[in-house]
Amino acid sequence: MILKTSSLPLVAAGAVVVLGVLGYGLWLLPAAHSRLWLPFGFVLAIGAHAALGRALKAIVSAVTPLASGAPEASGYQRSLYGTPGAATSQIVGIVLVAGLLLGLGITLGNGWVGSGGLLVLVVALGLDLQRWERVAASADWVWFQRGFGQKVHQVAIENIRDISVQEDDAPGFTLRHGSRNRVCRLNLRMNDKRIVALPKTDAHVDLDAVETVANHIRSRQELMQELASRRPGGGPAPAPRAPDPDSVPPVDTPDGDADKEMQRALRRLRRQAAAAQPPAAPRDETRRPPKS
Repeated sequence: MILKTSSLPLVAAGAVVVLGVLGYGLWLLPAAHSRLWLPFGFVLAIGAHAALGRALKAIVSAVTPLASGAPEASGYQRSLYGTPGAATSQIVGIVLVAGLLLGLGITLGNGWVGSGGLLVLVVALGLDLQRWERVAASADWVWFQRGFGQKVHQVAIENIRDISVQEDDAPGFTLRHGSRNRVCRLNLRMNDKRIVALPKTDAHVDLDAVETVANHIRSRQELMQELASRRPGGGPAPAPRAPDPDSVPPVDTPDGDADKEMQRALRRLRRQAAAAQPPAAPRDETRRPPKS
């Protein structure tokens, strides 16, 4: 479903209303007096962030796609809960704080604490969107962006020399894999020997999406090479060599040009005869002395 830009404020207003209703319900909720609601707050915060974040990114991708003027054939985006790093860890930490406040608000029956958790969750959503990294490929271009609202980098497929998928172990801790993390990314080697490193993501989940983008770029390169080879004048043609006038066979000429052809034949015979004659001996330029 493609959303128009004018519908984006309505979607944002709907999300605010849902969060407001949820906060008012938490404010009216009596105290549960049970510690089991505390871990439920973390589950609620993580689940709400994952669902709302995915929906918000889908809306933004539909309204403002990376590929301009061409449909996106393939792409991928960085996984938040499976990619280690300082940028992702800070967002996950804010989500956990929101979960703690939600759990305390439900346990104590304090709506203000629960509403504070919802507010922190909104901050986590905004920060996640600000640090959102994504890649898209079309028929002739590759786009990537590090952070919504930041510069969109554009690379022409015809300027890519080769492409490789890099997969490595990554240190750090994530909620999805703990300390056993692997990341993958695309490396584009350009014709001028520069290497463009695209955003990295979770290799356990998004490796197939990264491979799909790489295969799309390779297929487009092969198609471009095939079209270039079929195009007339695709390769440098040898320069035509001017024929030797003496080696050109005689052709039939009209009666009006018979005299000109005969004169050219006579001049050719004179040149051949002059070349066959031995060089003349030098004359003695000395003179006798005058008589006295």
